[in-house]
Amino acid sequence: MAAAAGNYKRILQLLEKWPVEEGKTGRDLGEFLRNKINRAYKENKFETDFKYWDSQFLSLQHLVNNEYRNKYPRVLVSSATGLTGEQCKLALSNEFLQEVQEEKPFYKKIFSFRSNDKKDV
Repeated sequence: MAAAAGNYKRILQLLEKWPVEEGKTGRDLGEFLRNKINRAYKENKFETDFKYWDSQFLSLQHLVNNEYRNKYPRVLVSSATGLTGEQCKLALSNEFLQEVQEEKPFYKKIFSFRSNDKKDV
């Protein structure tokens, strides 16, 4: 039990370095990982497979410390969409997604346009 609690605390300390993005409440990766770790601890999953949790810790450590970002720096400031990182962050925020959902979806616009054309014929 002590080893399980040690792994749990070690992972939680690591996740404290990962900031929670306020604009993505309910969809934030850090929030998801914290919830998953807490659920696993409550279900006593830390006691059964120490190797699994050690590998999870190492993987999280690579992500939290930006090891891959530092090892493979980006040459361009834009993404495949042509947007910058800040623009992508804004486009993925809850506020922007809510605005998009409130508007009529693009595919509905197309189908309503096509059905209006058939009425004119």
